[in-house]
Amino acid sequence: MKIIFICLFLSLIGQTDYITVSPERLGSEPEEYIGVPIKLKCRFLKEDSTWLNDADVPRSDKKWVSFVVEAKGRIFAQLFYPREKAEYLDRFENKDRLIVYGKVFSARFNFPWIDVDKISEGWVVGEEPTALKDERIKMAREYEDFLKARSRILEELKLDDVQDIYIQQKALIKLLIDRKIITRKEFDRELSHQKVKPTPVPDWELILQRK
Repeated sequence: MKIIFICLFLSLIGQTDYITVSPERLGSEPEEYIGVPIKLKCRFLKEDSTWLNDADVPRSDKKWVSFVVEAKGRIFAQLFYPREKAEYLDRFENKDRLIVYGKVFSARFNFPWIDVDKISEGWVVGEEPTALKDERIKMAREYEDFLKARSRILEELKLDDVQDIYIQQKALIKLLIDRKIITRKEFDRELSHQKVKPTPVPDWELILQRK
């Protein structure tokens, strides 16, 4: 009842706003949100036409597409998006993070049936889990320190030192070949392999790519 009152108040003052909802409460008490503009942070699972053209809660497949999301372990399968915007859903893959904005129009079967107004990709800054946010900050700082250290190394590195390292490597390779510890063919093959071998992804980049 409190939620409905807030929405009526917002409409009276001419302000449209979306209320961030708890997946647990939305799933267990969907009737509380009927007519309420909601904002749900979730993960995309798939497009699914199962609930289109339902006899009692009609959403025609000519006008709508339907999709399924997951939020904190709960599955929400009655989300409807205008068909003219359907191509936008094609960019999402399983488990992609998104925020759904829409309005609950029915609580049939004790499910929240939601007309979706818009979808934003990812989770906006400040809405990601605290542990993940802290981890991102930590890895960003470590990477900054790494760049600073590498910059200092390059500044301190002298051309003569680089030339000495190069000459020593050539001498070592020649010695290994002359003593038949390795062959030129083996060396060239391994050199080619190292050149095409992908550069390992640093830990900080893996964290930033984590979903």
